[in-house]
Amino acid sequence: MADVTKTLKDAFYVTVGLGVLSVREAKERRQALRKQVETQLNDTNEQLRKLAKQAGSRLESVRGLVETSVPTSARDLVGRARQAAKDTQGQLQSLASGRLNVRNRNGAKPAGSKAAA
Repeated sequence: MADVTKTLKDAFYVTVGLGVLSVREAKERRQALRKQVETQLNDTNEQLRKLAKQAGSRLESVRGLVETSVPTSARDLVGRARQAAKDTQGQLQSLASGRLNVRNRNGAKPAGSKAAA
C-alpha cells in the first residue's frame, strides 16, 4: 500500500511540475509575442505618421493651386472645406493614436515612444 501511495504522490508532483513548466513557457511565449506586436505597432505607427505628413504636404500644394484658380467668391467656400478637412484629419489622427495605444493597459510603452533596451 505504501508503494501505491508513493507512486500516486510522485505522479501528482510530476503533474504539478509539468503544469508549472507549461505556465512558465506560456508566459514566455506571451511576452515574446507582445514584444513582437509592439514592434510591429511602432513600425506601423511611424509609417502612418510619414504617410500623413506626405499627404499633408501634397494637399497643401493642391490647396494653393485650387485657391489661385477659383474665383474670389468661391474662396470662402474653399477655406471652409479646408478647415473641415483639417478637423477631420485631426480626428483621424487622434482615433488612430488611441487605437494604437490600447495596449498600454498592460504597462507597455505608448506606440510613439521608444522602448529602453
